[in-house]
Amino acid sequence: MIDLVREGSGEAGRAAAFHLAAGGSRVRARLALDAARALALRDRDAIAIAATCELLHNASLVHDDLQDRDVVRRGQDAVWRRYGAAAAICVGDLLLSAAYAALARTGPAAAALIVRMHQRVAAVISGQCHDIALQGRAIASLETYEQVARAKSGPLLILPTELALALAGHEDAIPNAVEAGALFAVGYQIADDLEDVQRDALTEELNIVAVLAAAGETQPQARARDLAVVRFGQAHAAATVLPCGCGALLAAHALRQCLSLSPVLETA
Repeated sequence: MIDLVREGSGEAGRAAAFHLAAGGSRVRARLALDAARALALRDRDAIAIAATCELLHNASLVHDDLQDRDVVRRGQDAVWRRYGAAAAICVGDLLLSAAYAALARTGPAAAALIVRMHQRVAAVISGQCHDIALQGRAIASLETYEQVARAKSGPLLILPTELALALAGHEDAIPNAVEAGALFAVGYQIADDLEDVQRDALTEELNIVAVLAAAGETQPQARARDLAVVRFGQAHAAATVLPCGCGALLAAHALRQCLSLSPVLETA
């Protein structure tokens, strides 16, 4: 990833490298590598799709921090804070472009994979635009909330397994992988919202607790926690039936989230 963003890109490349050096959990890269290993893909292809997914995710983070004016990312200055807003736009674009270059390294299969990647990126952009449009508005529809969460967070959680399945010739299993990733994304967004209730209230951002309260729920935080456990459970079930165990890591993440949200399960 560092090689791709630094090649001939000047200051933007240095800023992108600064952002990537902060690390992070690399969940999407790990999902891709785990799925690729289970499906017996070549190491070169596994690394290509892992780098692709991680570069896309980081591009979204750089732009997201700028839109939300978040000043810290992974314990250091957000790119826009250190290098300026204009530079952050360039850095996000560079990371996005690098993702295409990474995926090109899969060889003849790249053309079809790039189409899939574009579809997921387009869905993320649509979800982000929908989320921004809802800021400051009182939303009482759980269906709308889940639609936004699926579109905003789901595609880049779906893509690692989707690309691995496509490369391995298991296109028939992709719809199930899509559902597993989308359900996990909804659960993850709810869990994230539970930690950001006060912050989101101040910034008037979409939050599941506010949605449930507006819908008349008397205990919105408890209801949100229960809903997250359900979605993670559904994601676990969908991921475990993917071929060759290629959804095992996603299933494990879903189960871990269930345990962290459910005291009853945690002590059982």
